[in-house]
Amino acid sequence: MDDQLTAVRSTLRWRGGFVALGPDVPGATPVWASIDGARWEPVAVNTPTRSWPDRRLLGVFELPQGLVAITDLAEVSDCPGGLGCMAFMSWTSSDGRTWTPLSVFSREQPNTTVTAQLVAVGPAGLMVVSTGAPSHVVTSKDGVAWTDLPDGTFPTGYVINDLRGTATGYLVGGIRVTDGSHWEAATLWSTDGHAWTPTEELRPADDLSATTNPSGIRSTLVTSIVPGRSGMIAIGRELAPPGAGLWWQSSDGRAWHPLPGFPPLGSVPCTANGCGGQANGLLASDGQRILAIRGGSDAQVSTSFDGIAWQSLPVTGDHPTDQPIRAVALPGGLLLFDGTTTWFGEAIAH
Repeated sequence: MDDQLTAVRSTLRWRGGFVALGPDVPGATPVWASIDGARWEPVAVNTPTRSWPDRRLLGVFELPQGLVAITDLAEVSDCPGGLGCMAFMSWTSSDGRTWTPLSVFSREQPNTTVTAQLVAVGPAGLMVVSTGAPSHVVTSKDGVAWTDLPDGTFPTGYVINDLRGTATGYLVGGIRVTDGSHWEAATLWSTDGHAWTPTEELRPADDLSATTNPSGIRSTLVTSIVPGRSGMIAIGRELAPPGAGLWWQSSDGRAWHPLPGFPPLGSVPCTANGCGGQANGLLASDGQRILAIRGGSDAQVSTSFDGIAWQSLPVTGDHPTDQPIRAVALPGGLLLFDGTTTWFGEAIAH
């Protein structure tokens, strides 16, 4: 797998080993499987019963009966695709290498722009959410039979950007639109995907410099959620230029607290007009640990299980001279990409 390392975008640790996914682009998404995380084998593609020919892989997830993969579906007979169609296909595997098609789901969503489909697994099984407005929810306990939840499952006025499953429920992050000029960062919580409850308001920290509209109201949004074993960080930003970054921490996905200064990375050192207010690095996660990574002359890697208590790791050898723009947690290491070069940092126990 060494020559394909730069293509990895995510990994899954499951009871049978590991699965690594390639680029999130249309076509036959490359997949690799491993028992120990050291030796990897490519999964055959473009065969009707072994992979997902000409499909984009949305994710691979572990259920009690084994692995389930969800792929997009460009066109089916009762859902012709396009902006108002939610369609996907599920596959199952007992080893991550041989895959069998399970079922197809499709649903037209009139007057809706389906821009993406988000997938997560939690206590009620698999969940697929469309990111259009309004969003739609589909659930399954086994990846075979799908429950199509009615319109209005989400409260009105919410735009969904990210979906995460936890041990106790599901969390979505995005925007709550209160009126035409006020958008605020928001999250919704559910134990089963059927009933969704707004969580505590995600307020920016007072000491983060405010970019406000003429009325003095700050418009913000959540772009993604980075999970750890016992806590998580929501990443967001202000909508008004220059779009200052925002972080919030939560132990349960319900109560949120602002993280001024982006600990442990700190803010980008900058004095020029319009370039401050951003984290000096980025976050990654393997689902258990949150990693905070910074490149450059003051390179840093720190780990946390909850986004509050951090342990700094020693950084030695060659490392990115520029700030990475993408990070992927791999078994035994960290994959970084700075725009031109890919770097692998091996975790070495002392």
